[in-house]
Amino acid sequence: MKKTLLTLIAVLATLLPVTASAAVSTWSFEWNTSKNKGGQGFYNFGASAVEKDFYTTELNGLQWKASAEGTIVFAYTASSGQYIGSADRPPVKATLSTSDLAGLIKAVRVSARVNKDTMAGNVSVTVNGKSYLNGTNTTASLTNSIAEYEFKVADADAQEGEIVITFNQTSDTKGPLYVKKIEIDYETVESSVPAPTFSVAAGTYDEAQSVSLAVSSLEAGKYTIYYTTDGSNPKLEDGTRKAYTEPIAVAETATLKAVTHVGTEYSDVAEAKYVIRKDPQIRFNEAKVSLITGEEGYADLLNPNKVTPIKYSSSAPLVCSVDSKGTLYTSYVKEDSEAVITAKFDGDANYYPASATMTVTVVAKTPLKEPVVTPLGGKFNDAVDVKISTDDENAVTIWYSTTAKSAEEFEESDYTQSTVVEGKEATVTLDKSCTLYVMTRGYNVNSPVVTATFDITLPLKADFTTDRAVVADYDQEFDSADGMADWTVGKGWGLSDMNFKSIKSDDKTSIAINYDYASSGSSVLESPAFDIKAGSKVEFYAYFAPNFLIYGKWTFTVTDVDSGETTTLLNAFDWAQETAYNTTTWNKFDFDLSKYVGKKVSFAFDYPFGGESLAIDGFRIVREDASASESLHIFEGESVAFKSITQGEPESMTWSFPGAEVETSTEANPVVTYNKAGTYDVTLTVTRGTETAKAERKGFVVVSQKAPTAIIGLPEEGYESPFVGVFLPLNVPVTFRDLSQGHPTEWKWVFQNANIETTTEQNPTVVFEKKGVVSVGLTAKNDAGQANDILTYAIQAGGAQYVWNISSEENSKLEKVELGWYGNYAGTNWLDMDKFAEKYKATLASATIDSVAVYFASVTAIAPETLIPMTINAVGEDGAPGAVLASTAVKAGDLKYDDKDYLATIFRFDNTVKLEKGSEFFVTIGPFPNGSLDTAPYTKDDIAIFCHRRSVGQKNTAWHYLAVYGSDDKPTGEYKWYANTEDPVSMAISPAIDYEKYDAIQDVRYDEAGTEATIVGIYTIEGIRVTKTMPGNIYIYKYSDGSGRKVLVK
Repeated sequence: MKKTLLTLIAVLATLLPVTASAAVSTWSFEWNTSKNKGGQGFYNFGASAVEKDFYTTELNGLQWKASAEGTIVFAYTASSGQYIGSADRPPVKATLSTSDLAGLIKAVRVSARVNKDTMAGNVSVTVNGKSYLNGTNTTASLTNSIAEYEFKVADADAQEGEIVITFNQTSDTKGPLYVKKIEIDYETVESSVPAPTFSVAAGTYDEAQSVSLAVSSLEAGKYTIYYTTDGSNPKLEDGTRKAYTEPIAVAETATLKAVTHVGTEYSDVAEAKYVIRKDPQIRFNEAKVSLITGEEGYADLLNPNKVTPIKYSSSAPLVCSVDSKGTLYTSYVKEDSEAVITAKFDGDANYYPASATMTVTVVAKTPLKEPVVTPLGGKFNDAVDVKISTDDENAVTIWYSTTAKSAEEFEESDYTQSTVVEGKEATVTLDKSCTLYVMTRGYNVNSPVVTATFDITLPLKADFTTDRAVVADYDQEFDSADGMADWTVGKGWGLSDMNFKSIKSDDKTSIAINYDYASSGSSVLESPAFDIKAGSKVEFYAYFAPNFLIYGKWTFTVTDVDSGETTTLLNAFDWAQETAYNTTTWNKFDFDLSKYVGKKVSFAFDYPFGGESLAIDGFRIVREDASASESLHIFEGESVAFKSITQGEPESMTWSFPGAEVETSTEANPVVTYNKAGTYDVTLTVTRGTETAKAERKGFVVVSQKAPTAIIGLPEEGYESPFVGVFLPLNVPVTFRDLSQGHPTEWKWVFQNANIETTTEQNPTVVFEKKGVVSVGLTAKNDAGQANDILTYAIQAGGAQYVWNISSEENSKLEKVELGWYGNYAGTNWLDMDKFAEKYKATLASATIDSVAVYFASVTAIAPETLIPMTINAVGEDGAPGAVLASTAVKAGDLKYDDKDYLATIFRFDNTVKLEKGSEFFVTIGPFPNGSLDTAPYTKDDIAIFCHRRSVGQKNTAWHYLAVYGSDDKPTGEYKWYANTEDPVSMAISPAIDYEKYDAIQDVRYDEAGTEATIVGIYTIEGIRVTKTMPGNIYIYKYSDGSGRKVLVK
């Protein structure tokens, strides 16, 4: 009996399962980052797309395959993740599969969707060929919204092997498929069998490795090692595994996985990834090249594996420099010189570091002939005219300097340090002792430097002139069509207000032309003919951007009417390249006309379409004339720039300016302001040793008084608004400013709803005591007359209002700030600006914010469901956006825009923000989507907020959250806030400031447990949110604890 019982126990023991240590883990991957920001996924689109049976990539450590019927397009969208197919090439069927996961697969969850609600499709999952179930079905129907679908089997049926996720589109109309996320639950059981070890540690190597596998604790011949080199599971008998018999040669990057097999049991999977970096094989096509001085060339680098980045450098950049693209730029050399050009690759995950070199020989040109200088120095008791000439046909310009310290310094100078005269003759008048350095220059070739020393002793004679001492023989301001009737105007040119007032305050219009007026060809704006007098020059202002000048190199030319010879005085593209011009502004140009003295000439602007739009203003032919301002007439407050033209090299000078703001000066060229009407003398006294000379002009400056222009300056401490001039709280002192021009001496202000109705103070401080939108008036007066300024309904005192940082004068000049190919400022961009923030001044009283209005300049979005986040932030210790006070978001598809109007998109906050008196704050918005489709219809995200752009140095209220880049020129993943001071901007973002609601929301209630709950929102009984209540009405109060109640306001 005992023996029978023991036998039964033994049999039962063999039937019972052996308990082992099991663990369930979850592998997951979500498509939430684009490829250009380091994200993983399948990418095959655009010009680089290739057709394959399947595509492979790594997703969170596992190798996955993708294939599709009907398309080869694989891309990414921020809102929906992996994008399979396109509108014109939709997939009928698509699969994602992997064999890399070791363990029993318990469940697979897939988040996916079809493109539109008119389309239908399904998803299914198999593991090791066995179908997993979604509920009781082998498939789950897809909708046009991202949803999660779970597939699983009973624990006893769990499989280990290849996981295949299949998507089918079953409707007649098909579109792209979207996969947002995959999660896999799998179970691993800790094995008692020891896993193999690798003789070479996993890592990165620059040569092939021989890897041996071993299990030291087991007797040889009692086990088998299986391994894979493609990252798949070596436990799978029908996979790619091999039985280990000899060392494995790893010649390229691979993931080795291995298991020990004893009887029916496997060890845990051992894994080692070997990155075998290859030779990038970079080399120059030619080891040696020769270029003539001044020529450009190209460092032709052979880069068969297209490794990046390649860093170029030159051993002698003053001989031959090289840019980041490999373009070679030779410099002027007097003798043959060499530079070694190096192309360096620092290595990456696939290729090891390497470099290549080439030698560039820069061949010098034969020097030009020495110029002839007459006289070649000497002693003189009067000013001397020095004539410079050359008969070298290759000479283009004559260069001379009297300020260089040596011939070497002069030879290395640029045109800003020397005087440059085009042609083969020049005359320079010397009136003081100096060393004159002269040379001629051609195209990348110079003459030797000629040096002449002049000892000139002139009698001491005091004299001066002013900046107004010039005669304008012709002045064209382009302010009317009649005024420019003598010009020949080509197609596209027209009068337009281009804000030349910033240069000339009374300007009305400029002559302008748009780049897109015509698709090709050019248009000429030509002046009448002028007789050029001695000392003349032509000057004008031009307004243009630099970006696309290469496609429209407009020029300014002068034509000799008699000979018909035309000379280009300015090529805008060349000028922009030479001066590194990188902004958009008014630029003043002037050109000496000495070679045209006594001739009749005309001028022309030749504008080719397709480049940058252009505006011209202030075109004048002028001559300096010291005697031209003997009766100098100015108005009060204007300034005069005086300039000493004393001869005889004085040792000291003293100016006398009776009646001026500063009446004396010892500067050579003082700038003097006259603030009081009258007629004033000017005296200049100079000394040299014991000699004294004086220049005195009686009644030289006539200062006139004119009637003032009254201008009201609204309180700077208040908020600007899209709807009123300034928004102020009640019962807070604010100061109005007199900005009148013309020096008024008396003032009279008129106010409404304030503690004073009138005052004669220049800059009065008032308190508004009654709520409302009111007007203000100012009369400014002096002896010459008076003027009035009235701002009607410009002030809102008390209540609530939308505010921004854009003045009444600026709000008609809102624009979309485009950054060329890089998107927009304050919107979609490809410059790693993640968010934007607008900073607001301190509140004058305690206030609340529950909504923000944003005015968008464009609202194109690929995925309308994408959320545009917004927060209100406190100001951090560094002045940048700090703690978040409230947050909300609006879908991209709900943003408002109209070509003919400014439409507000309202962002509403669930929690009302309370701001204590004196609190500055930010409104932060972003990130904005920045995707694009590389297949039809080639749409790209294009969202932008209207902005007002200002000049450098003016008010800026905009900040941007910019990616931080490391020393390797790659983003570190960190971001930092920067104020946009280099391009000052205010964004059209308007928080609703409420100076009344602050106290109202202090009302609290208590629940049954006695917990305090504050009001977070007030609504009408129709459900409309309001910022204030009206007596006699019923409202619904929403509290912070989630409850609500009806309230009758009395």
